[in-house]
Amino acid sequence: MRLLSCLALTLASAVLPAQDFDFKGVPADYAITFATSGTRGLKISDSPEAKDFKARMEKTIAGLEPGHKSSKEMQEAIKLATGIDLESPDNRIAGGVSLDATGKLSGGLIVHARHDGKKLSAHAEAKKVSTLQAGATKGWDGRELLSSLSEDLAKAAKDFPAPPAGAPASEPIGVFDLDDSTLVIAQPKEAVRIMATLKGQGASYALHPSLRPQVNATGHAYAVVSVNAAKLPPNPELTNSGFQGAVFAMGENGSNQVMKLSAFFTSKEKAAPMAQQAQGMLAMAPMMLAGDPTKPQSEEDKAIKAILGELLAGIQPVETAGNQVTLTAKWDTTKLFSMMEKIIALGAAKAKAAPQPATK
Repeated sequence: MRLLSCLALTLASAVLPAQDFDFKGVPADYAITFATSGTRGLKISDSPEAKDFKARMEKTIAGLEPGHKSSKEMQEAIKLATGIDLESPDNRIAGGVSLDATGKLSGGLIVHARHDGKKLSAHAEAKKVSTLQAGATKGWDGRELLSSLSEDLAKAAKDFPAPPAGAPASEPIGVFDLDDSTLVIAQPKEAVRIMATLKGQGASYALHPSLRPQVNATGHAYAVVSVNAAKLPPNPELTNSGFQGAVFAMGENGSNQVMKLSAFFTSKEKAAPMAQQAQGMLAMAPMMLAGDPTKPQSEEDKAIKAILGELLAGIQPVETAGNQVTLTAKWDTTKLFSMMEKIIALGAAKAKAAPQPATK
């Protein structure tokens, strides 16, 4: 009997990759939740092709700004300060957000990554990063901590959007070190709630069984986002549409990257208009890409349309099953790398051609 139980558990783990997603600590009342699983052994991130792609992208980006530090240098700076290896295929995140009646967001992020708490604390103290308190747990101001890691990250931190004029100043987002493999990133009040939920004091979100088939259909799923309409602020238009929720998942199946987007409605009659609209847009997309043959097109326009055509080629016809509408896309991993590389190369060329700001 024990042998059969072990065999059943082994088979279940093989066919239910969605169970790799760890939502522990993510409050169950969040309207939108997300998580990633480990990508060890996956072609999308843990393969020679992925490493070659990253190296080429680094070279392209480095050519845009002579003073720009490479991502490798930034990763080394982060590793030196915190012990975190950003390229580890074992890193995972989970989190979510809630919206109140005014549309204000609140939420948090749980980062599962091996790190050195002593290094992190020593770095924060040496750089005089402001401390924050979440209950009994001390943390650091996230924006200041990010700025302290490297010059390029400091520039990125300065670009964070500020609250609108006249709006009350928002509570700073903190980074709280729980143990050698868990960090919580959230405003202190929400961090207290997340840390309590991690300890079992409150219900954590769990991927509903009805969502698992869509997630599992991607193969080895490595990213998932779910939306629960019942936890969104009341909205007559949303209520009338019959929309109940949605799940988005990305996974790897053999040499392909597979995307699934499923929306759920209160009835198949409510689902039908969405299915028709989605299928109509897919049918019209190739004609829109073709453009007007009587008007001249730049080489850039032609290149963009070619890339969009490749992306569209991977999208399959919309499927309907009762109250569910599903969009599926499938792209060969190496071709997907190629498309992404072309997009970045076009962006780099456009940035180089743009007028440069005057220097004093």
